[in-house]
Amino acid sequence: MGYIIGKLPFLWVDHPDSITVSCTPTDQINVIIASTLADGFELVINPQRPTAPPIYSWEVELGASSMLTVRSPHDPIEGSFVRNVHLLTPPDWREHCRRYGKVVMLVGCGLHLDDSDRLDEHATACARAGLLTSATVAYTETVGPPR
Repeated sequence: MGYIIGKLPFLWVDHPDSITVSCTPTDQINVIIASTLADGFELVINPQRPTAPPIYSWEVELGASSMLTVRSPHDPIEGSFVRNVHLLTPPDWREHCRRYGKVVMLVGCGLHLDDSDRLDEHATACARAGLLTSATVAYTETVGPPR
């Protein structure tokens, strides 16, 4: 899901399952959030004004038929962080992405993007739980079939 706040377009990415690993007998770490933090994403405190450092190892690609792919340096050779998800975009979102060549990507666990009327509420809950990160990543658009 994407929309424009300020100058750079936003791209919300949600992993609905909270995949965790134990780091101590009593503490668990969310794998998705830990992975983004290890790559330089920052924890989001305020979803309306996320800090978004530039990350050069991740990229967002949108195909001609609005198929979204997000690549991270941890992806297997034949996979990607997000692959072939149809992205519905608001008017002018793609044009802004092309103009700037980057997007602010927010990665969360439990954002419930299908409930867009309550996105602010879900994003705030994720941020409070330490389950929302952000970064500015490269954006490209392809004209042919997805890679």
